[in-house]
Amino acid sequence: MALMVIHLNGREVKKMDWLLILCSLVHIFLCPFTKVEESFNLQAIHDILYHRTDIQEYDHLEFPGVVPRTFLGPIAVSFVSAPFVALFRALEIPKDASLYLVRCALGAIVLWPLIKLRKRIQEMLGQGTSNWFVFITVSQFHFLFYLSRPLPNTMALPLVLLAYYYWLGQQHGKFIACSAAAILIFRGELAILLGLILLGELLTRRLSLVKTVIFAVPSGLIWLSLTVLVDSFFWQRLLWPEGEVLWFNVVLNKSGDWGTSPFLWYFYSAIPRAMGTSLVLVPVGMFLERRVLPLTLPPLFFVLAYSFLPHKELRFIVYALPLLNVAAAAACSRLWENRTKGKWRTLLALVAIGHLVANLVLTSFLLMVSRANYPGGEALSLLHKMESYESNVTVHIDVLAAQTGISRFGQLHDNWMYDKTENLKAGSPELRMFHYLIAEAKSKHAYNLRPYSETHDIVAHIEGFSHIRSSYNHFPPIRIKTKPCLFILKNKYPPEELDFSFTLRKHPVDTFEEQATPPAADVEVPDLESTNNSETEGLLPDNSTEIPVSIQNV
Repeated sequence: MALMVIHLNGREVKKMDWLLILCSLVHIFLCPFTKVEESFNLQAIHDILYHRTDIQEYDHLEFPGVVPRTFLGPIAVSFVSAPFVALFRALEIPKDASLYLVRCALGAIVLWPLIKLRKRIQEMLGQGTSNWFVFITVSQFHFLFYLSRPLPNTMALPLVLLAYYYWLGQQHGKFIACSAAAILIFRGELAILLGLILLGELLTRRLSLVKTVIFAVPSGLIWLSLTVLVDSFFWQRLLWPEGEVLWFNVVLNKSGDWGTSPFLWYFYSAIPRAMGTSLVLVPVGMFLERRVLPLTLPPLFFVLAYSFLPHKELRFIVYALPLLNVAAAAACSRLWENRTKGKWRTLLALVAIGHLVANLVLTSFLLMVSRANYPGGEALSLLHKMESYESNVTVHIDVLAAQTGISRFGQLHDNWMYDKTENLKAGSPELRMFHYLIAEAKSKHAYNLRPYSETHDIVAHIEGFSHIRSSYNHFPPIRIKTKPCLFILKNKYPPEELDFSFTLRKHPVDTFEEQATPPAADVEVPDLESTNNSETEGLLPDNSTEIPVSIQNV
């Protein structure tokens, strides 16, 4: 009988893990494109997979950004996805399909420690809390949405989740090693969160200061040496990427150039949006299950300390969500276990179920908004469908298009020229060189499109997210409204002799005949994709196309 129970519990556990995987895939396939704050890691993954050791062809040398980022995360993702990308290339599957592979690989890297953490929660708090932890996580939008996105924060997330896992298992050496890697390689601010956890272990004497030094010093030296050696090779100069980021943010205090928010913004805006109705259950869980109190205090104090930095974005505190969800899961588990002990207990159990439904409704709504927030990716995909790959096409991509979904994974044809040269005046001789323009405009009569009225045809326009409209005459009463934001213009009189000496490209466009092989081929409405009132998504721009202007209302 006992063996049967264990077998049934094992099947239930696997179902919980598969639920996490399937819900993550939903986010990937509904919103495959990426934005500018994800560009460095995504372009680096592309270049590692396709250019390999030809560093001079790497995107970061053309668009270096304000501060350098580490290549260790992209290397890890490339290592996981490389066999599948190679198979797709052998089968001549278009390159944009590799974007899905890369995001799935990153998602798998994050899901692995998340599933290990779920198992640790089951060991500590029981299977009920473990199951509710999964239900709550998949019902919320932001954590699974970020889980497969190549953000610097997401690159650090697997190490943070592993650190949680080892911390809760009292494996202090591995906890310190994972913490050191996350801090020194990816995100220096994690010293606050993981340092608070370490301080708690020292104060409760579960870990001695001597052992801390024994574990920390070698770990720090190893990870620091690794990031300096690897990243100095890729950046072609001696550097410690995260050290330069810390200097930029902490010493120079430049992050505020990309927008500032009130001190308590994380508490009244970011966390409520990220957790949804589960937030109400966090204090309930802390009261009903005292064992979760040590788990929830470090992330709360981390968010409080991080609030002193004026530039705020939800993704900066994404590491706090799993631990806060444990408290909410503990509350739901207790309410569900007591559902047969009276009418009021039954009602409270129904509230626990109902809050998941409310979260799912909010998540569905946010997914619909997100799908309309990547017009650049949609525009380039549409252009590829309109033009034959055998044509020698030149296309200029403006800043908004580059920031909202266009990446090297979307540049399908080797014989096409994709140019992102900035600061070109509308209607200039330089822009008249291109066969196609992907240009930002609010309508076909916009001022910046007037110079092309006689020389170009508007062949398509792409709409992006505009605002939310409520109406009691329709169901559902809330509608997502879009507006034109990008236009595809076709040059009616392309010059016979093309001169692209003004571009940032190192080589002229090749002709098709010269190809050795055919191309392998938020309501806070503007903040619904986890931005804040600064209306930008990056603490630091990840390529030179990022400028501190609002692009999130699209």
